[in-house]
Amino acid sequence: MTSTLLLPSQEELVQRLLHSANYSGQLQLLCGTKGTGKSTLTTVLASELEEHNSALVLCPPHAEAAEIRRKILVQLISSPIFDDEMPLLDTFLRIQSTLSKPLHIIIDDAHLLPKTLWAECILLSQMQCAGANIAITMAIDSHFLSELMAELSEDMREILLPLFIEPLTIAERDGLYQSLLLRSGYTPFIARGIIHNQLEQQSGTPLEVVKLLELAITEPEKAPAKKFTLIKSISFIGVLLLASGGGYFLWNANATVSSKVMTHQIELTATQQLRKQHANEVIHQFAAKLVAPIARWLPSRVDKIAPSLIIVAPQTEQMLVHQSDVPSQPQTQLQSQLQQQQSQINIPSLGDNSDSLAKNLQLIEHQAVATQAEPTQRQLATVDLASAQSVSVGGVSIPDEINENDTTPAAIDSVLPTFKGYTLQLASVRDKKSLSRIVNKLASEEGMYLAEYKHRHIILFGQFNSLAEAQSQAERLKQQGFNSPWLRKWQDLDEYTIQQESR
Repeated sequence: MTSTLLLPSQEELVQRLLHSANYSGQLQLLCGTKGTGKSTLTTVLASELEEHNSALVLCPPHAEAAEIRRKILVQLISSPIFDDEMPLLDTFLRIQSTLSKPLHIIIDDAHLLPKTLWAECILLSQMQCAGANIAITMAIDSHFLSELMAELSEDMREILLPLFIEPLTIAERDGLYQSLLLRSGYTPFIARGIIHNQLEQQSGTPLEVVKLLELAITEPEKAPAKKFTLIKSISFIGVLLLASGGGYFLWNANATVSSKVMTHQIELTATQQLRKQHANEVIHQFAAKLVAPIARWLPSRVDKIAPSLIIVAPQTEQMLVHQSDVPSQPQTQLQSQLQQQQSQINIPSLGDNSDSLAKNLQLIEHQAVATQAEPTQRQLATVDLASAQSVSVGGVSIPDEINENDTTPAAIDSVLPTFKGYTLQLASVRDKKSLSRIVNKLASEEGMYLAEYKHRHIILFGQFNSLAEAQSQAERLKQQGFNSPWLRKWQDLDEYTIQQESR
C-alpha cells in the first residue's frame, strides 16, 4: 500500500475502483464535487497498478485533443514515434501487438476534455490489449455527469460506470483533523470543543477539514498595547492645540484690516448688484442677436450657447444703466443715494450719462444686425448650397441633411449555414473514397451532410430539434444495417466545414 494518508471510506473506494477496472469492462467515472479528494484518489489508484502499464493525466482547462493524446502515449509507449493527431483507437490498433501488459488510463478533471476525446475513450474502453480490456478511469465533477448522459445514446450509457464519493463521517473528519494536526507540529489556538462543533456542521469534504486546521493553527493578531495608544492620543491633542492657538493669533492680527475691507465691500454691494443686473440683460440681448444665424442649424443648442457668451461687464460699463429700466417710484431715492456716493468715489450719476447710454445701445443694436447679416453674405460668396456637403458657421461644422433612404448595397460576409439541435455522425475517415458505400446507401435519404475537419471526412445525417427524435432516427439507421450512430450537437461542430449537402 502507498504511504498516502487515506481514510477508511477512501481506501474502500480505491479497492472498488481496482476491482471494477479488472472485471467490469466499463469506463469508470469517479464523481465528486470540488474538495472531495478526487485527485488524491486517482494518484493512489495509479500507484496501486503495479501489474498494469498505466498513464495518469491531469487535464488542464482549454486543452487541445492532441495535447492529451501526447501525454497518454508518452507514458504507455516506449517508442517516441507516433501521430498525436490520429485518434487513440487507430494508434492502439497499430501498436496493439507490441504491448505485453494490460493498459489502465487515468484522467483527472476529465470534465475539461474535448468531446472528441470522450468519444475516443469510450470506444477505447471496449478494446482489448494483452488479453484484457483497456481500463479507463475518469475523475469528473458531479454536475457534469447529467450533461454527459444527456448527449449519449442508450448503448453508450451502458458502457459508463459512475462511482460517487460519499461524504466523510464525523469520526473520519475528526480523525483527519487530528492526523493533520499531529503532522503539522503546531498547537491549535481554538478549543477542542469548538473544533468538534465546526466539524459537525461541515458537509463532509476533506477540503473543509484542511481549511479548519489552517484557521486553528493561525495565531490571532495581538491587540496593540494601551500605553502606546494613550501616548499617541496625548500627542495628537497637543499638536491640535498648538495649531489652533497659532491660527487664532494669525486671524486676530488681520482682523482689523479684514473688517475694513469687508465694510467697504458691503457698502458698494447694493448699487453694484443693480448695475450688474441691468448690464447683463443688455449683454444677453446682444449675445442672442449675435448667435441668431446658428439657430437655423442648431436650434436645440441656442439656449446653451447664448448664456455661455455672456460676459460680466467691467466696473465702468456696469454703471451705464438706462433710467427707463429702473422702477419709477424708487427712482428719486436711488438717485439721491448715487449722488451721495458720487461725491465719495467720483462716479457720475445716471442722469448725466443718459444721452451717452442711448447712443451706446443704438451702436450695439447696429453691430448685432451687421453681425447677423455677415455670415449670410460669406455663405453666399463661398458655399454652393447645391453641392456643399457641410457648412461652417461660427467654427461649428453643420452637415447637410442625412439621406435616410440610402440604397447603397452593403458588403455581405460569407457565412456558413448555422444548424441547431442534434445530428448523427455515421463515419469519420481520412480517405474520402471509402465513404462511397455509405453515400450510396443514403442516396434516397434527405439531410445527409459531407463535412471535413482536420483532414478527416465525416458523414453527418439529419438535423433534429429534440433528443428523442435523433435517437429514433438512430434506431432506424441501425435497423437498416448501419453501425451505431454517434449522437452529436450541432453547436459542438462549429469548426466543421460542410462540403456537400443532400436535400
